[in-house]
This record gives sequence, structure tokens and C-alpha cells, in this order.
Amino acid sequence: MRRGAIILALLVPLLAAATRGEEVITADALLGQVRIVASPAMAGRGVGTPGIEKAAEHISREFQQAGLKPGGTQGYRQTFEVITGVRVGPETRMRVFPEGPDPEKSETLARTLFTPFGFSEDGAVEGEVVFAGYGITAPELNYDDYAGIDITDKIVLVITHEPREKDEKSPFRHPDAYRYTEVRYKAINAREHGARAIIVVEDPLGHTDQPEELFGIRGVAGGSRAGIIAVNAKRSVAETLLKRTGKTLVQLQQTIDRALTPQSFVIPRSRVAIQVRLIEERGTAANIIGILPGSDPVLRETTLVVGAHYDHLGLGGEYSLAPSQYGEIHPGADDNASGTAALILLARAFAKSGGAKRTLIFAAFSAEEMGIVGSSHYTKHPRIPLEKTVAMVNLDMIGRLKDRTLYVFGVKTGKEFADLLEKVNRDRNLILKFGGGGYGPSDHTSFYTRKIPVLFFFTGPHGDYHRPSDTADKIDADGLAEVSRFVYRIIEHLANRADPVTYVRVEEPPGGGGSGGYGAYFGSIPDFGSPDEEGVRLTGIRPGSPAEKAGLREGDVIVRMAGVRIKNLHDLVYVLRSKRAGDTAEVVFLRSGHEFNATATLEQRR
Repeated sequence: MRRGAIILALLVPLLAAATRGEEVITADALLGQVRIVASPAMAGRGVGTPGIEKAAEHISREFQQAGLKPGGTQGYRQTFEVITGVRVGPETRMRVFPEGPDPEKSETLARTLFTPFGFSEDGAVEGEVVFAGYGITAPELNYDDYAGIDITDKIVLVITHEPREKDEKSPFRHPDAYRYTEVRYKAINAREHGARAIIVVEDPLGHTDQPEELFGIRGVAGGSRAGIIAVNAKRSVAETLLKRTGKTLVQLQQTIDRALTPQSFVIPRSRVAIQVRLIEERGTAANIIGILPGSDPVLRETTLVVGAHYDHLGLGGEYSLAPSQYGEIHPGADDNASGTAALILLARAFAKSGGAKRTLIFAAFSAEEMGIVGSSHYTKHPRIPLEKTVAMVNLDMIGRLKDRTLYVFGVKTGKEFADLLEKVNRDRNLILKFGGGGYGPSDHTSFYTRKIPVLFFFTGPHGDYHRPSDTADKIDADGLAEVSRFVYRIIEHLANRADPVTYVRVEEPPGGGGSGGYGAYFGSIPDFGSPDEEGVRLTGIRPGSPAEKAGLREGDVIVRMAGVRIKNLHDLVYVLRSKRAGDTAEVVFLRSGHEFNATATLEQRR
């Protein structure tokens, strides 16, 4: 037998094994998994719901049937505690005094007329009421509902949304101004102006064709309070308070909208007493971990983590982009049943092909939508020591391949990544769009902050994101299969190469290298796994960022910035969105229990 024939004979079994594995990954099989994970029975896979429990059971069975070894603390499950819901305590009540402080002329409101927001503080407050329009402070738009009025220790009454000029060129129609519609923003803004409580009612001109509903507690608020008592009330409550003024909500809103001029004022002789008690319901969430041991006696001691989050928004809630559809199932077919389906099929494929030289860890993460909590928990409690992890591959929203364009982020975090991706793509002809940095709003961030090279695969945004319309029928099954098979080849190379991937600390340009978002750029990376801690603990600092230049380090806890108390990440976002490039901000932070001060010069976000 000739030498070439001998070599071919030796290669054929290896090629056949790889082919057998990849052949498992088909469009039909992937779409079948998406339909299961995004089915009505899973009810949107909200954390702490029966639906996500069904999803966890399904993924565990798939890992078991594929032959993966359990990698959790309870079989395939790696459990951790989360806040699963918030309910209103019986002490919660609200009274209005429309004609002054005389208790005999007060009215105790029925619970059908008001409800606390899930992010409200507990406590009791009584005070006079200030109508503060939309509750917006937007200096860059020359608009401030709080200008010229002192609301210290008062209760503010505001309406939802933002001023709506008929002119399409209204500054509030710009995407950057969307943040002003967020109820949590309105609450923090009221707090920072000195208010003791805020009452939010639906603006009367916004949804004239829909019945008025209370929307205070919708889903889990992420376990972070806003530092102010905050309630949602029916418009009739506001009209009762305004009655003596001769003004109505419709008239006030029309006046504001017509001229983009605030109409804020102290409502004479009106007082409100509010008492709020919220009870946080805690439960467990679970990452589903399956392990495929490596075949090489040396390399099997190292691991490659393949991850995808399987949770979604359940019936909507604070993070839904369709607030008027609260109560409807948000299926999350692309986000992230698509990545979960690929994870399951990749596990099957590698198990069938005999695995790889390195140990493969397949991880379906939970609580990603709450702030990458599940992956953060994993990196703090890894099944195999984290220093043995050579790379992490993340699959999130890969079910809508458009124009053959696949986005790959984290390419610069591993020295060998770019060449490998281009090499594997030679016979695939995908259009690869690279992003270099390792930070982003998905689970790979938890690994990159631990100095692990990461790759994040994504087929792009779409109009069904975080809406009930993200359904399985809109998945491009052929495209999902193509992306999954491409990822299979990438994992195959990384898991079988003799040398580990070379980690690179990416030097990002000012603004975070296209990290997106609004407001100024600071460059801190929060530790999403510490939701109960007051302040924002940093799990990393972007190289060359204002945070690094100011001297902040991993492990610091920001407690105040630009004069604003930082209770949680929402407060930090509030500050940064109110600043512009070139602004300076005093930062107060804790390091090893000691308080320090620094000054950061914020930069342009790009």
C-alpha cells in the first residue's frame, strides 16, 4: 500500500467520527428543540415559574440521553438562590386628603385603585402633593419638570411616557430620549430631587383605546429597590387630588405637549399618606450542567465551556418591550430557545463523535435576563477549577440568520480566534462580522471578567426582541443549523488543539468599542452576582477607561457618583445617562472596607 493510501486509511476513521457528530445537527432537530423550549407549556421560562422548571427537566433529560455526566450540585442542576417574585403585604395602604389634613375628610383607597411598584422601598410617608408633569429632567433637551419648584420631603404625582409634540421632529422622539419614559427613571429622578414618594398614573392621552390598568408589580424587579416609596395609581386618584384646582390631567398634558413647557405646581391643601410593605419571595434557580470527559490523558484536565441561557421573561414584566401586553407569554424562541437548542444538539453531536481531547462542559444558564446571574454563579462555583478553562463559547439569539451574516464577539480576547474563524469559514461562506471585546450583555461576560477567552455568536437584533411575538415560526431553521455546525467546528478545533488559547486583555477605544447604550462612558464592569449588596461591586474595569484612569479596581464597590447615592446598578445607569462626554464625576467607593474618593472624566460612548 502506498504511503498516501496509508495516511488516508488512518484519517478516514477520524473524519468519519467527526462527520457522524456533525450530521446530528439538522434543521429539523434544532427547530424541534426550539418548539419545545418556546412552547406554551414552558410559559416563557420566567425564573421561579413552573415553566422554567419544565425547561430545566427537558434539558437535563437531553443531557442524560446524550450520555453527558451530571455536573451540578444536584445531578445536572447547579442551584442558587434568587428573588422569584414580589407580593404586596397586608400593611400596604394609601389615603388621600383632597381638602387638607383633616382626617375626617380623607379617603382610604381601595386596593383596586393603587399598587406599589416592585422596586418601591418599604415604609410610611405623609406629605403634600406636587404635580410634576412627566417627572422628567432632560437638560440636553431644555426640559425639566422640576425646574423652579421645591419638592423636598413632598410626594410627587407624575404621568407616564414623555411630552408628545405633534411635530415629528420633537426631541423626545429621538431613541436616546426613550429612557425618560421608564418608570424607574422617573422614581430615581424624583428621589434625587428630594421627594419622599412618587405616584405614577397613566397619561390620559396615551392609550385612549385601551382600558386603564394598574401595572405596578409586573414580574421580578431584579431584587433592587429604588430608594423611594413608589406607587402606581388610577387616574381617578389624580383627578380627586386636582379637583380643587379646576384642572384635569387631560388639560395639563395637552398644555405640556403643545409647547413643551412644564406645568408643575404644588396642589393646594392636598395631602397623601402612603404605607408600603413588599414581601420578596425567594426561590432557587438552576444552571443545567453536563460534562463530556476528554479523551487525552493530559488535555482532559482542561475544559472548554459551551453555554447558552435558557430563561426568558415569562409573562413579561420590567424588561419586556411590550408593556401593554403584560400577562401574555413571551416565548423567547430566538432569545434564547435558539441557543438552547444548539447547545443540546452540540452536546449530542460531540457525545456521538466520541468527544474531544479536552473535557467539554455544556452549560444551560438560568437568570441571564436578571443580569447574567446564573453564569456569574457558575464562575464563582465552577464544576472544574476555572483556571483550567481554556475558553468559553456563548450562544445567544442565533436563530435569525439574515443575509448569511453572523456576528462574533470576543474575537480579540483569544490570540488564535480570528485565524481559526476565518479558516473554518473558508468552506462555509458566512459573512462574519467581528467584535473584539469580551464584554457584553450576555453570559460570556462572566467568563471574560475572570480572564478567560470568549466567543459570543449572535445573528443580530430584530423587532420581536423581548416581545410576545418572538415565536418559533419565525426561526430560520436552516440558518440555525448552519450556525450550529459552524460553531461545532470551532469547538472541535479549540477542544483538540495541543496548546491552550492565549488570553488577551483587549485595549478598547474610548467609549467601550461599540458597547452601545446612552449617556457618557465610564468603563466599569458590575458584578451581577451580588444583587443584595448595596452599591455596585466591580468585577472588572475596561482597559484604558475613565474608571481605570480614576484608579478604580476589580472588587471596589461604588456607593456614590456625581452626588447620587448608588444603591444598585439602576442608580449608576441613571447617573451615566444624565452625563455627557467631558463631564467630570466624583466617585466614592469602598475598597477592603475603607472609603475612597476619585474623580473620573467621562468619555464618549461609541
